[in-house]
Amino acid sequence: MSEAELAKKYEQTLEELRFVSLSLQQYKARLVEIEKALKELEKSSDNYVYKALGRLLVKADKNAVIEELKSEKELVEIKVKEFERKEKLLQERLKSLERQLRAKLSARGAITGAG
Repeated sequence: MSEAELAKKYEQTLEELRFVSLSLQQYKARLVEIEKALKELEKSSDNYVYKALGRLLVKADKNAVIEELKSEKELVEIKVKEFERKEKLLQERLKSLERQLRAKLSARGAITGAG
């Protein structure tokens, strides 16, 4: 692979890593929101709660809302693990590309420096 191709691949990987890291932050924030909501619902002695549906607040059975949140929490936890795995792979790929680029640049420097 040429230096230009490596540099392009490096930039693409870096951009993908930024996207994955941002998505991971968003999913982690959502996880915290869900956990807080579940804690508050567990404290409540009411059988009904109000939940947001778009711009409306709708009265809903507390246990049904708890089950919905638990289900959503499981899905978000899966997404967090998936994005953590992707983030780690992209970081490793980035390091590898950086090593390759450095090697190419060093070799070119040695060739041009010899003259």
